[in-house]
Amino acid sequence: MLHYPLLFAFVTFNLVIAQDPLIEISQGVLRGFPLRNRDGGTFYGFRSIPYAQPPIGDLRFKAPIPADGWEGVRDATVEIPFCSQFGSGDPNSIGGTEDCLYLNVFTPELPSANVTKKPVMVYIHGGGFFSGSVLSILAGPEFIMTKDVVLVAIHYRLGVFGFINFEDPELEVPGNAGMKDQVLALKWVKENIEAFGGDPDNILIFGNSAGAVSVHLHMMSPMSTGLFNKALGISGVSIIPDVLGSKNNGLILAEQLGIQTTNLTETLSVLRALPGEELSRAELVIQETYFFFASPSIESPSKEESFLAARPIDIMLSGDYNQVPYLLGVNDLEGLLMELTYLQITGQSMLIEDFTEFIPEDLEIAPGSEEERALSQRIKEFYYGDTEPSRDDLMPAIDLYSDFQFSFPTYRAALEHIKTSPYPVYVYYFTADTVLNFIKAMIPEFRQFPGAAHADEVGYVFQTILTPPIAQGSVEDLIVKSVISAFTNFAIYGNPTPNDSLGAKWEPVQDGTFNYFHIGTYSNNASVNMREENMQFWAQIYEEYFPRK
Repeated sequence: MLHYPLLFAFVTFNLVIAQDPLIEISQGVLRGFPLRNRDGGTFYGFRSIPYAQPPIGDLRFKAPIPADGWEGVRDATVEIPFCSQFGSGDPNSIGGTEDCLYLNVFTPELPSANVTKKPVMVYIHGGGFFSGSVLSILAGPEFIMTKDVVLVAIHYRLGVFGFINFEDPELEVPGNAGMKDQVLALKWVKENIEAFGGDPDNILIFGNSAGAVSVHLHMMSPMSTGLFNKALGISGVSIIPDVLGSKNNGLILAEQLGIQTTNLTETLSVLRALPGEELSRAELVIQETYFFFASPSIESPSKEESFLAARPIDIMLSGDYNQVPYLLGVNDLEGLLMELTYLQITGQSMLIEDFTEFIPEDLEIAPGSEEERALSQRIKEFYYGDTEPSRDDLMPAIDLYSDFQFSFPTYRAALEHIKTSPYPVYVYYFTADTVLNFIKAMIPEFRQFPGAAHADEVGYVFQTILTPPIAQGSVEDLIVKSVISAFTNFAIYGNPTPNDSLGAKWEPVQDGTFNYFHIGTYSNNASVNMREENMQFWAQIYEEYFPRK
């Protein structure tokens, strides 16, 4: 008779653990919760885990400090707070909190002596470095967690809070606080992920848009050395034109806020004392004319270690960077992003009137020169022929923005990496167009353009608030499975197609053969020479004008 109460107690204990799993990490004990993936399987979530101290007061704008531990059991079931920002839904809205340096961890099974350590995927969200989050309405883990991986999703400081800098080393605000947040989060993962069943020696970092730029910057940064083993960039590299912010942008912010003092220490003190909402509103005004005002920047010499001390292109060409297997790609309608920007700022569709803005800065062509005039005319003729730009025909502008900001930088990065790295580089081209396309779901007017807009692929990687029911065997279901299989295969094996589950073999880029993998609405296929005519056009321009040092 005595055995039955003991058996009952044992069963009850395990049920409680299944419902409210407890995991101990270096900071203390976490209580998580069970979830269901899209196939109905169980996985476990641990949300809002602090990896850094709240960056408030004197810590505003500074590099992050590791979070303290806690006594007792921490509730890790609550939604993660998102970082202070504007542009979440309404571009004029201000939201979030400065106390936002938290991350989420999702694991398919609780660790035990019999569980093999699983590959880890660390997600860095996009949003132009001024917005975005990993809230469950934007980055639900249900798709990825159909696979045997551990998923981590992080928050990092955005906009002026993450990317203000001053050149004066005495101020100890050299910039890139948001990138240093990401580095500290990766260090936290390295130290703690084994407690969740993850393998600290098999970590993939991946991100979309600004998150993809971040991934590439981690490849360029000595601060990130040893913190990851593979990299996956979704529509973004660090050599996108104008993506880096300027030095001393703290002075621009101070001027916008009407701070009169010329004493930089006093200026910084005032900026730290002002309500965060005032800083965000000032940033919103500045960004109307300077889109990447607050973004990663090349740091001036300071007392602390630099995240980025040189131009990414120079680091990449030198070969002195974190060389790992790399998967990257673009969508066919990336340029629709600019149509959204034009509509938000001007209320009108985009109209290109000055083609000199499409001459990349790294070509170092003198403004106002005959060389600049001739090259801008050459660009105009390639995309428009004999016609003049018009708001009635947006496709030439969409193609131009797509190539200038995304396709060619991706193409160029892939080719440069294979020259200096022994590891494979895989490229994809995404054109799928269904109800899961994320941006088109938000902006139905964009559905008139067949293909995939910038960030449309998010709807196939994460479950979001816009995700409709997905029928098994539907086109949407098959694309989700293709994308998730490719990305998780890369995390697990370093190869997106270790078998024929995607219907074709995805070959890495080779010297002389630009292999890529096309993910379409109804099929996948291996191909060569992505956007060939357009890429050759830009490659020729760089061959003629780029000053190799």
